[in-house]
Amino acid sequence: MINTIDRYILRQVIVTSAAMIGVALAVLLLERLLRILERAVNADAVLGYVSRMLVTLIPHYLGVSLPLAFFLGIILTFNRLNRDNELAVMTAAGAGLRRLMAPVMGLALLLAVFAAITVSYLQPLARYNYRALNVAAAHASLSAAVKEGTFVHADGMTFIAEETSRNGQNLRKVFVYEENEDGKSIVTTADDATLRRAADDAGSILVLRDGRRSKIGRDQGDGTLIFEQFQWPIDASGKAVRARGKDERELTLPELWAVMSAPLDRISASEARAELHARLVRLSSILVLPLLAVPLALGGGRGGQSYGIAVGLLTLLVYEQVVKFGESMADLDRLTPWLGMWLPLAVLAAGSGLLSYRAASKVSKGRLRRLPAPVEILLSIRRRLRPWRRWRI
Repeated sequence: MINTIDRYILRQVIVTSAAMIGVALAVLLLERLLRILERAVNADAVLGYVSRMLVTLIPHYLGVSLPLAFFLGIILTFNRLNRDNELAVMTAAGAGLRRLMAPVMGLALLLAVFAAITVSYLQPLARYNYRALNVAAAHASLSAAVKEGTFVHADGMTFIAEETSRNGQNLRKVFVYEENEDGKSIVTTADDATLRRAADDAGSILVLRDGRRSKIGRDQGDGTLIFEQFQWPIDASGKAVRARGKDERELTLPELWAVMSAPLDRISASEARAELHARLVRLSSILVLPLLAVPLALGGGRGGQSYGIAVGLLTLLVYEQVVKFGESMADLDRLTPWLGMWLPLAVLAAGSGLLSYRAASKVSKGRLRRLPAPVEILLSIRRRLRPWRRWRI
């Protein structure tokens, strides 16, 4: 049953986390927008592609920013409750720290379900749509760049057209210059040309008609070729978009499970297994965040010290790098996912649970309760190594 205190804590955590998610999304999308606009021409069609590309990036950036924003929201909320003595009042009223953490754990469970939907379906589909829109925007950008009497550089070549149609698709009096790596130059001229998208969406095709193609060099084999029609593929985006499913990050969780037993041409069973376990580990990590955030938020006591934020961020950064390393090793089939990814999660969960237990004992009794014998031995060893400073949460 949710009471007034639960609603109060949930409101503080949700508002703080939502504000941080909004800031993170704005910063990340703005950074990507600048990178996209570097490749796009200021045209209405291109700007339409750019806006849709930004929308497809939201699931990816949301999956990145949501756990971190939730973690910081918990730390800032409980740190403020501690500094303003609200936590002492709630404890005096009979609400222990474990009881105060109950609504936060429930919120973590809801966020884990939402994140599961995001990483299972929204992120893979959005990733593929982004790549498809990237190719379409590159083609539209190239078409918009074609103007009468203007030199255009694309895919290692330079061309100019004396006349262009309004949409930039039909060209007249085309001159194309290309320089190969061996030092030779190729000059192509044509009376008419059409710029269109390739059938497989792998860039654009410049169709030249009634022209000639001349090689300029010192070899005796150089010459001129007269043609009625010549198709010139232009990889305007730098990367061809293929059917969804050639990259394990574009597969949903059920599809990854299926690939583990029936590998595809470009995706091995180990790659699918590593991707599947990596997503599940990151989803499970959300449930551990409250156990780590609350004790770090209370670490400074009532003095208001906020070193817990720095410690928490450093811990999550190291944990993420360890998980990534385990994922790369599992991807190469050099390490099992259970050892490379689930073991770091187990260590983080055990450490966070210990910190949470100590913090709850300190809040309820004003001192630490006696811990299990193995834990007491580890703590005594640590105190002997650093006798000048006790470990306080």
